[in-house]
Amino acid sequence: MKLAFRLAATPDDYDIIRRMNNDVFASEIGQHQASPDGRLVDALESRSDFLLAFDSRRLAAMVSFHGQPPFSVEGKLPGPGSLVSLPGPVFEIRLLAVDPAYRGTHVLMLLLIRLFDILCGKGARTVVISGIASRASMYRKMGFMPLGPAVRSGAAEFIPMALDLHHLPLRADAIRRRYAGRVGN
Repeated sequence: MKLAFRLAATPDDYDIIRRMNNDVFASEIGQHQASPDGRLVDALESRSDFLLAFDSRRLAAMVSFHGQPPFSVEGKLPGPGSLVSLPGPVFEIRLLAVDPAYRGTHVLMLLLIRLFDILCGKGARTVVISGIASRASMYRKMGFMPLGPAVRSGAAEFIPMALDLHHLPLRADAIRRRYAGRVGN
């Protein structure tokens, strides 16, 4: 498997993003109602960028990000102003999704490494995310730390979390070196 990464730019890109969004966040985890047309448009789509990971022409994984407050994670925090103490600039990661056929592979870590490189290039210091509570240990392995207790959204529970990009786990560099030849642009 050789992955290619790129930012979403075309109507076709947004169509597959909306399909994966519906498949994962509506049909699979039940955060939203499934859309009859199989496409779910995210509320922050217009102010977000999307990093896509392709295996040939198949979307293997995606993630969206933005650096424009207010952040959706703020609605899951115990009190207003909870993000003020985080080192800035702060960016939010949303819609982190991996196609089921690619789960258990290094696709997720490679997607995040590429994302963190992009965010560092934009001057980001901290990233925040609403992590799925049932996968909290996965987020902790990536270096995310909880900012508060889990909060229900639809049928799913999410934990508000943050990661200081100056303190990435050593594992990220090891994976970057190991898979350097298998990652395209």
